[in-house]
Amino acid sequence: MSIGSRLRTLRERATMGQAEVAAVLDVSIPTISEWENGKKRPRRDRVIALARLFDVSTDFLLHGTVLTRPDQGENEEEDSLISLYRSADPQVRIAVMTLLRAASSSNQ
Repeated sequence: MSIGSRLRTLRERATMGQAEVAAVLDVSIPTISEWENGKKRPRRDRVIALARLFDVSTDFLLHGTVLTRPDQGENEEEDSLISLYRSADPQVRIAVMTLLRAASSSNQ
């Protein structure tokens, strides 16, 4: 399975559209399509962002290697937030990411 196939599978399992992923990563919808169809590969920073978005390792995203996070399950609040984010309406997800980006840039 290619990175594009894994990306599409992860996106669909998260019930996200290409537009949502594009908005979260601040790229265009055609870029997401090109990644999923194997026409282009995401840059390193985008691979990291995708891995965080879908809560997988970059090794899994790039190579299909399954690794577990050492802290997985230890932080209930973080796990709860991830679960809530994944079950949220697409517009809520976009709003959350916009808010977090604004907060992050104001802290730098």
